[in-house]
Amino acid sequence: MRRPPRRPAPRTVLAVLVAVWLAVVAGSHVAIPRMIAAAREGQSFGWLQEKLKSHEAFLARSGIETSPEYFDNWARKAAWKATALVTLFAGFAAAAIASPALRRRFKRFLIASSAPLNLAVLRIAVFGMVLYLLHSQPIAYYASWPREMYQWPLLARPLYAWLPVSPEVVAPLLAVAKYVAWFAMLGLATRLTAPLAVLLGVYLIGIPQLSGKVDHLHHVIMIAAVLACSRCADALSIDALWRAIGRADRGVVAPPRRRVAYGLPIRVAMLILVTVYFFPGFWKLASNGPQWVFSDNLHNHMLHKWFELEHYTPPIPIHELPGSGPGGALFALVFELGFPFALLSRRTRPVWGAMGLVFHNLTNLLMKISFVTLQAMYVMFVDWQRLLSWIGRSLYGGPMRVLYDGNCGLCRRTIGVLGALDWLGLLKPVNALNRAAVEDEGLEFLDEQALVTDMHAAWEAPDIEWGVSSGYAAYQAIAWRLPLLWPLLPVLYLPPVAAVGRAVYRRVADSRACRIPSKTTASSPAGAIRWSWKPVALVGGTILAAQCLLGAGRLHHAWPLACYPLFDQIEDTTLVWPEFEAQLTSGEVRTLDDDPLREKLGVSRFVASMHALLEKPLNEKRADKVLGRFAEAWRDAGALPQDESQIAKLVLTRNTYELTGPARPETPTKVEPLAERDWLAIAGAE
Repeated sequence: MRRPPRRPAPRTVLAVLVAVWLAVVAGSHVAIPRMIAAAREGQSFGWLQEKLKSHEAFLARSGIETSPEYFDNWARKAAWKATALVTLFAGFAAAAIASPALRRRFKRFLIASSAPLNLAVLRIAVFGMVLYLLHSQPIAYYASWPREMYQWPLLARPLYAWLPVSPEVVAPLLAVAKYVAWFAMLGLATRLTAPLAVLLGVYLIGIPQLSGKVDHLHHVIMIAAVLACSRCADALSIDALWRAIGRADRGVVAPPRRRVAYGLPIRVAMLILVTVYFFPGFWKLASNGPQWVFSDNLHNHMLHKWFELEHYTPPIPIHELPGSGPGGALFALVFELGFPFALLSRRTRPVWGAMGLVFHNLTNLLMKISFVTLQAMYVMFVDWQRLLSWIGRSLYGGPMRVLYDGNCGLCRRTIGVLGALDWLGLLKPVNALNRAAVEDEGLEFLDEQALVTDMHAAWEAPDIEWGVSSGYAAYQAIAWRLPLLWPLLPVLYLPPVAAVGRAVYRRVADSRACRIPSKTTASSPAGAIRWSWKPVALVGGTILAAQCLLGAGRLHHAWPLACYPLFDQIEDTTLVWPEFEAQLTSGEVRTLDDDPLREKLGVSRFVASMHALLEKPLNEKRADKVLGRFAEAWRDAGALPQDESQIAKLVLTRNTYELTGPARPETPTKVEPLAERDWLAIAGAE
């Protein structure tokens, strides 16, 4: 018999890995500076030359003068960044090869089981955020832009190249998308509505991202895509009620139990959050080393943000505490870099979840950056089924036994639906025809004929050994243990309602055709489901691989996948900002404030548009289009004369400010002429 080929020993693989790592590191320190020097002379790759132009534009709008010495230093830093990146991937590969324990831990993490209710809570949060974005994003406004004004994020051009973008197309699709997101959130026809919500979300939420500024909402779409491949509607959904009826018809009244089918999508969603946090943390450290932490950098970032907001002062001045800047920066770095390692342990996972909420809410408090859609994803760190079961036990003690006629199809369906609503885990169905099961529960004192005639609810009571209700009273007792029915409790006990309820129950119970045993597949395992891990693995693996590539490449201007904002630049207290004056034909000069721009475009797109006006050399065609949108905002705010023919031109100046606190400085330290644009050309720019 032929032996299978031997795998190379881990030591050999590690030795090859180290050799490749050394070769790449050494090569990067030689090749990268030469490539950058050649690109500055126009003799290198086109993409590298564009990268240099983009970097020079960034430096120009930040007021930083460039020189050959600057780019020599920049090339050396780029080589060290490449070294850090290669070391990162080599380190992860070496750890995976050399440590079987680490591989086993990751495997246990990935294939851990979870309750269907946990996945359902994540479904509600994710598709709820899709619905929120469809309502809050200015989709219709940007759909009205002419196509030539769009700036295509990475990955988006192939998507939108063959898709129409216009108000006539977007308006009906937006209405459909909102309904579909509602249905996916509620769990109605989820196998259809969830994928449809993802596709419409990618298209519609992506339209504002064509404006030149990408808002990082990608996690909502990515996790929704994973959930669309899963059984995320097996609890807390309308679909779950229909499936409970279908299972009951097959003889299975118990709801689905904890399975890998419900755990794997949650674990993939956690790994997506790893790519969201880890790469920004990595690049902060790789680009700047300890300087990003042990300096005034974080405080300076806050100064820049306060200037952009203009009218915001942190309600709690945490930034004034001694050491708050380096302390906050260190906290952010530990949180972001520690995220992938914390997930592997059940003990550290909730700690990092709490750290994430603190991180985002402090950022919102100090800089008004909430990332509310990202915070909503943190429901995945809570085992909701265990939490609700603990609450149920605390409120009611042990489970209530619900005894039903197992030969009655209507009874089985009723128990199946009640089980789907049993979020607190307080109902335990018992087939009254199985006398052994009844006696095992300690309920042998119940009459066999009475159990077949009426449904019974039995619970352990403190004053008596057992509390027992039957018929309509059993439904009243059950309603106390089902949170969805709590609002109906006062109605159920009203004398007229109770009288009608007892009469209806009696009529249905006496007329049901269940005296002859029905054919059921009682041998089917409780809660058996049909499920394949392949769609989740394919979609989730593709997303994770793409996210790692984009994160390694620092590619944050992309849609629907992207590296998240790095904030890895070292800021100082100097800020350059454009300001505007309308020069009238009469010679009068009218200052145009930027508040209407911020209100119309939103802070992030307003800032990106302002930065576009600071680039050197100024792209006049693009500038006129940006200023045309600014003109709309000023016009809507009543900042322009009613007769705009009185405006001769718009004068732009480049103002330099020294920042000291939340309040915007009243006067700049330096004012330079930036551009003068003809008003008619601006107002008519399309």
